[in-house]
Amino acid sequence: MMSEENIEKINEVINHYFDANTTEDWIPVKTIMPALITAGVFTKDVKKGFPIRKILRELDEADSLSRIPTAHAERRPENVYWYLVKPGKTYVPKEVISPISKKEQNRLNIENSDEFYLVNLCDELLEQKSSRKHTFDTLVGNLHKRGKGRTKLPLDAYYEDLKLVMEFVKTIEEADVEDEKEQARLLQIKRYNQLKKKAILKKGLRLMEINYSIFECDDSGKLVRNTEADILVLKEKLKDFLKAE
Repeated sequence: MMSEENIEKINEVINHYFDANTTEDWIPVKTIMPALITAGVFTKDVKKGFPIRKILRELDEADSLSRIPTAHAERRPENVYWYLVKPGKTYVPKEVISPISKKEQNRLNIENSDEFYLVNLCDELLEQKSSRKHTFDTLVGNLHKRGKGRTKLPLDAYYEDLKLVMEFVKTIEEADVEDEKEQARLLQIKRYNQLKKKAILKKGLRLMEINYSIFECDDSGKLVRNTEADILVLKEKLKDFLKAE
């Protein structure tokens, strides 16, 4: 735990900062690091404010955060963000704090996606549970930036017993895209789609690509999700794999 002398120095530096910056009601703790280094509290900064964050965490765990009265902890499900608030002022977050973690939000986004919805319908029609985001060791993307390792390319749905791979795709119009980064992204998507086709055929599997556009969509390209109509479309696509009724 940091000495009382250094805690006093930290408080002095913080108070001096707010006295000199009258328009600021609160700041991220990393902002105060240069002044703390000048005051001799720390010798250098690491990871944009890690030294002061470490002290605040230690005080918090010891239930002694009141030793730095200006410290404010914004507690989120996945992390704690530290701020310093001018005496008499109130910290107001710039964004609404989600009650769930980013990992949980990502999971919900996937489960609410059009792809997930369609795969659910396919599972019901085929009476099989697909392997979602399935990967093969031989199906990989470009080398990582550091030149080491490649990421396995996921497939939307794989039905092992049927030797069937399903990919839900969108029409890519490169001519309508002016941004160079977006053009590069679209080219990479096309390349990866070609790699997937080759790898799937090499394994003796059947690839079925289904374009979202064959379903009823709204103006933004999202599925309207007329389940009865969507099932009819999928039945036609999957007729070779469906059990006779």
